[in-house]
Amino acid sequence: MSISEKIKDFLLNVCSADAVGIAPASALMDEPEGKRPTDILPGAKSIVVFTRRIPDGAIQAAFRAKEDGNEDAFSSYAAYARELTPNMSVFFMQFRAVKFIEDNFRCVAVPIPSGPMQNVSSTNLPLPAFAGPCQRHYILNGPRAAMAAGVGEMGWNNLLLTKEYGPRQTIGLVLTNIELDYDAPYTGEKLCMGESCGICAKVCPMAAIPPCGEKGREVGVCGRECSVANINDNACCVASLAFRNEFSGKATTPDLIMDNNPDDETLAAAYGKKPFNHNSLGHHPNYYCDKCMLYCPVGNWQQRFGDKGLSKFGKEEE
Repeated sequence: MSISEKIKDFLLNVCSADAVGIAPASALMDEPEGKRPTDILPGAKSIVVFTRRIPDGAIQAAFRAKEDGNEDAFSSYAAYARELTPNMSVFFMQFRAVKFIEDNFRCVAVPIPSGPMQNVSSTNLPLPAFAGPCQRHYILNGPRAAMAAGVGEMGWNNLLLTKEYGPRQTIGLVLTNIELDYDAPYTGEKLCMGESCGICAKVCPMAAIPPCGEKGREVGVCGRECSVANINDNACCVASLAFRNEFSGKATTPDLIMDNNPDDETLAAAYGKKPFNHNSLGHHPNYYCDKCMLYCPVGNWQQRFGDKGLSKFGKEEE
């Protein structure tokens, strides 16, 4: 068994990852300065990518909150699908993988946080972590790395899609300075149906995701390209970070931004006024809109949720 096979076997069979792939560090060398593998680990040669699916039961809890108005159910979604458990689970998997790699193969390995908790930042920053010019929401571009490692492809919603679970998984990344056996970039069936679907754009409450085919860009990695949306991050923030009470969930929050397309100055001013909240890891109310992830049909959504009566989405159109 090669080193690469041993690493994959450890992640799949010991750490219970759902998928594992390996990409060359060079796949992300065209990322902005500071976001390249060698900016994190000088001499980086390989990126180990793995995914951990989000349980269907935790996903459907969001439907109870959003479709039925059961705000208590949202606690299950927030804790087990969005904020705490998925991040901690992947963090521990990364730590174990790094220890395994370093202890057995005499090299350096770096765990790279890449889950949704990376979007949580203290309010002493001028803007939310995934908005504004700095775009601090990732250390390395996880979806692009996963596509380069053959795990899946990026969808119009900018999320990693896999055939098995659609966008409903968390990505783990490990950098290492040893050269491994690289997987071919994803070449499977087209997962995002683009204009023939467009659900992510239709369900976005802030129209932050443009209709498929409009305001898009091509994302390429290792010779593989796909079309993704130019998402209006500031508009997304209004819903996902509850800058209006209609998006507040269980925690009441003041209406701080009524504009559907706020500029950086408006967003920064509102961000500094967000109320402190003890119930969130970010210390202020979060809504976690996530509709572009929750209702994406990729990954057998209909069989998992619609056919089981766990979501009413689409029923009103029948």
